[in-house]
Amino acid sequence: MKKLYQFNYLSRFLFLLLTPTIFRALNFAFIWHSIYWGTVTFVVLIWGFFIIISPLLGRVGCGWMCFFGTIQDIASEKSLIKTKWEKPVIWKRILWVILFFGSALIFFYINMNNGKIIRFSFNPSFLNMDFDNHYKHVWIYDTVGAVLLGLLMERRRTCRNGCPVGSLCAVGSTYSRLIPVVDTSKCTSCGLCEKVCLTRIPILDYIKNNNGLVTNSECLNCGKCADVCKPKAIIVKFVWNRNAYKEKLN
Repeated sequence: MKKLYQFNYLSRFLFLLLTPTIFRALNFAFIWHSIYWGTVTFVVLIWGFFIIISPLLGRVGCGWMCFFGTIQDIASEKSLIKTKWEKPVIWKRILWVILFFGSALIFFYINMNNGKIIRFSFNPSFLNMDFDNHYKHVWIYDTVGAVLLGLLMERRRTCRNGCPVGSLCAVGSTYSRLIPVVDTSKCTSCGLCEKVCLTRIPILDYIKNNNGLVTNSECLNCGKCADVCKPKAIIVKFVWNRNAYKEKLN
């Protein structure tokens, strides 16, 4: 896919501008509020959709529209701390998923027992999009927090270990059919792709040990690695059968 990163950059920029307008439809944290009130809202539908399609398209939600991750990406360009690639810590991911959804469900049952809720309902517009002073403050806190995380922890480190929705997307992304593929005959092993990767994926390891198929669940399919590759050895494309593809290369 040519010029993929240009489209990715434009997409994230547009969603960044849209976020203050429809904050409660785009910020995944409002999934918690939706469960709290027992309602399927726009934010549940949007992020539920990205979780469902992750086995096909990978983490496109995280990489193409998440405003929190986008701000971290911008801030991490000036990161005060440089880190090497580290695999996500599974127990941390599981813990955050349990805390996030478990606590929301607990409050849902409390509300139901108190008669505030009868059952789960479908009402996408339940969370109105009014950007009042309260949510202006929430938006500011989230933005400042994302900047600080980008400066102090670099390259979506918190996304890898602390985002419950990102963790669910990563489970599906393990089987993603849309992945970066490196033409090992063109690759010069310069490492530039690794340096610019938004999640610090060790791409060179996949070139050496996986026939150039970057099958890492943390990949955001942003296309930045392909964009900076000087010999144009990287392309993000659909690989429907990974084993058959590798056998064909051999």
